[in-house]
Amino acid sequence: MNKRALLIGLLYCVTVIIFKLIILLGGYTLTRFGFYYSNIVGIFMIIPFLIIAIQQVRDKDFGGIISGKDAVRIALTVLAVAAVILSAYNYIEFNWKFKEIAIQYYNSPEYLQILKDWQVKQPERIKIDNFNKIIDEQIGALSASKAMTGKLFPLILIGLSGAFISAMIMKRGPRPGLN
Repeated sequence: MNKRALLIGLLYCVTVIIFKLIILLGGYTLTRFGFYYSNIVGIFMIIPFLIIAIQQVRDKDFGGIISGKDAVRIALTVLAVAAVILSAYNYIEFNWKFKEIAIQYYNSPEYLQILKDWQVKQPERIKIDNFNKIIDEQIGALSASKAMTGKLFPLILIGLSGAFISAMIMKRGPRPGLN
């Protein structure tokens, strides 16, 4: 494994963890941005780090030349570091704060309104009498592994796509005519 790729992977993790802690500790978790968009923003933040890692290794370690295979290897190193560290962070975050926040959300008027909207759309499937049962089932289904997997899958999907695209953009062979 390349040391620069490892360090850039760690830098990405630190950046995302700080971003998530700002959302979590700032009380923005149940806001529209915090609830719907903060995770995907953190995931897409990996793309510049992939490009920077490939560029740093290409320019400083490989003398300005890097094959597509080596570029993919560097990008996948960054992704592997991110997947391991952020999975551990997401597990810790869930057990530390997020489970309480999820329970608070399921018992909130906003979630009750969502249930009412669903009941209006599907009155034969969702009965008003079952709202408490639905809320209890949602709370009972909370688990750290589900939360961790739900955040890991998009990271792997976006990370793999970004790794291959970044590698193909950043690869550079020897210039023709130079001996």
